[in-house]
Amino acid sequence: MSNLAWDDALWALAALAVDPKGLKGIWLRAPLGPVMQTWLHWLHALKPDSVKIPANIDTERLLGGLDLATTLQWGRPIMLQGLLAQASGRLLICSMAQRLPSATASIVTQVLDTGRVNSLVGHTSEWARIGVVAIDESLPQESALANGLAEQLAMWLDLTHVNPKDEASDETLEMLERIEKKLHNHPQAYQDSIERIALEDSQLRDICELAMGFAIASLRAPWYTTRLASVFAALRGANTISADDLGRAARLVLTPRAKALPASSQTDVTGEDSSPPPEPPVPDEHDKTQAPSDPAQESDDRPEDRDNHVERDALQDPTPPSGLNEQNEQNEQNKPSEPSEPTLTEVQALQTTILESALATLPQGLLNQLAQGQSMATKGNGGRVGQVQKSAQKGRPLPPTKGLPQNGHRLHVLATLRHAAPRQKIRQATPASDSAATTPRPQGVKRVQIRSEDFHVQRFAKRSESCIIFCIDASGSAALERLAEAKGAVELLLKDSYARRDHICVISFRDKSAQLQLPATRSLVRAKRELQAMPGGGGTPLASALKLALETSLKARQRGMTPTLVMLSDGRANVTLQGEGSRPIAKAQSLSWAQQWRASFINAIWLDTSARPDPQGQDIAQAMGANYVPLPLAGSQRMASTVKAIQDLQS
Repeated sequence: MSNLAWDDALWALAALAVDPKGLKGIWLRAPLGPVMQTWLHWLHALKPDSVKIPANIDTERLLGGLDLATTLQWGRPIMLQGLLAQASGRLLICSMAQRLPSATASIVTQVLDTGRVNSLVGHTSEWARIGVVAIDESLPQESALANGLAEQLAMWLDLTHVNPKDEASDETLEMLERIEKKLHNHPQAYQDSIERIALEDSQLRDICELAMGFAIASLRAPWYTTRLASVFAALRGANTISADDLGRAARLVLTPRAKALPASSQTDVTGEDSSPPPEPPVPDEHDKTQAPSDPAQESDDRPEDRDNHVERDALQDPTPPSGLNEQNEQNEQNKPSEPSEPTLTEVQALQTTILESALATLPQGLLNQLAQGQSMATKGNGGRVGQVQKSAQKGRPLPPTKGLPQNGHRLHVLATLRHAAPRQKIRQATPASDSAATTPRPQGVKRVQIRSEDFHVQRFAKRSESCIIFCIDASGSAALERLAEAKGAVELLLKDSYARRDHICVISFRDKSAQLQLPATRSLVRAKRELQAMPGGGGTPLASALKLALETSLKARQRGMTPTLVMLSDGRANVTLQGEGSRPIAKAQSLSWAQQWRASFINAIWLDTSARPDPQGQDIAQAMGANYVPLPLAGSQRMASTVKAIQDLQS
């Protein structure tokens, strides 16, 4: 059984094998299994010289640096070529690419963008024209590929839901066998034909309009689409780009990057129109009585109506007057011959064809993501929450830096020797004036001279734990209804606390003061028990809640966590810090504590839970520097999704 998604995946790897310099690479989302193994088998058949790189590759091995042993032997700098420079003109296959450190992902992104590799030592650079196959095996709730690296790769593939029993079509298999033989004899056989194939102006316009309809802001996407369509035409042996080439290119480049559906695509995948038909306007009785019987009578009253009437008659009657007809014939004779532009009907038909082709292989759940303004790139970034903290003893190793081995920092021996090795010949020619330099040594023994400027220390980085502080308004009858939704949102966030390393803290405020209902915890059982016993009703002591939330956040920060406040309130403060009822004083105190919160530089999210968003709550959120989100009718799931989305943007 043939599958269109599987055919597109095979055409994508063939295009990358032919043009790695122009297309840059493929972001492949697929679990380890027979589908991925078959895809990689075809890739190795077309590009047998591909290079595999692990996700934890060292920076010096990637960029190149100093060959320490040879440098110490010869007494002069001997450079070691990095893996990126060695792989110029070939493909890099990176398994588990979602676990690439940010430094490694930035290096690969820079090389793909500039085509050059900057060495760590000596300030030298080399050309590196590479293509990257980033294999992303992450689960939906795990962090995905870095957005900067994903943006550089032309094609985004999602083979998660491809059936292993699906087979490629005969045309695709014949194309792969033909390209394998041709690339084996002539690796650059398709480059000239790709450069000769160009798109028509109407096709370029349709691609750009489709990208705008998908709400794609990057200009790389339409450029990659046009380049990929030219490659597909070259693979078929054609000199022109067909609608199938444009459709397949749009499915591989534009559809995965889409953040919204185009306005013209009111039809669903089955082809049925989901929008209701427009209803004819119903004339008003008053308009019937006041309308003149002769349409020309009204048009004679105003000049603009008379002009509109003439234009409307001209549209209804395509035959121009005799004088205009003779003048048009004379102009047509004197006008030089120009290529005919496509009519509006042809352009709309081409746009519809490309759009239908782009929406032909939508993955499961993508329509819901597009309706919410999400794309494949924003999926699964939930694991990057805590801030990165520098440490001297534990964590993920960072590149060494110059410094003295003190205050808990350990000496990095290899980095120290790398810095000292190129300078040995100079130092031996001009020995130091200290007593150690004049100490007699055995004949033929050379000592490596290391000075203080050579010292490098080891650094580590660890990601801190996160603490989400829920500050829930439990005052009044309306807040009682929102209390159940807040409890559900907390329980939903606690389910992901183990993967995200989050702690949950709950503060409720009602009556005269705010109370810490649940200290920072990961225990779902304890959280449910405390939330079920949370009371409601009374006034709104907002100032007391902000004060307690700030104190709790500062304590969490002192414990090494990254706090984030989620405030669920309408902002209508009416109880002061002293527990007295006074709206003006309560509002002034709330604004004062909101400004103190802003000075602490702690992230905050304000969910306005009122039926109609109130300016008072928006003013306090602005004073706090919080992300203000009005959610008048939000449920537990939407609250939890909003918190996760804002956290991903802040991380």
